[in-house]
Amino acid sequence: MRNPKNMLIVGIVLLVAGVCILLFNPDQSAANLEIARNAKNAQEAAAAISGNNQRELMIHMAGNFLAGIGIALTAGGFFLKRKKQ
Repeated sequence: MRNPKNMLIVGIVLLVAGVCILLFNPDQSAANLEIARNAKNAQEAAAAISGNNQRELMIHMAGNFLAGIGIALTAGGFFLKRKKQ
C-alpha cells in the first residue's frame, strides 16, 4: 500500500478499532469472582476461570494488534505524505 492517503485512512480506522476494543472490554475480575462463587467444585471453578482469562487475553491481544498496526500505518502514511510534498 504505497498510497499515503489510503495508508493514513486505514491506519486511523484500525487504530480507532483497536482502542475501542481495549477501552470497552469489561474487567473480568468480577466475572471470575462470580464464577468462583457459583462453581460446584474447585476443578469446575478453575476451568471456568481459566477459560474466562484466556478469552480476556485474546481480546487484549486483538486490541493491541489492531492498535499497533493502526499506529504503524498512520505514521507511515503521514511520513509518505510529507515526503511527497
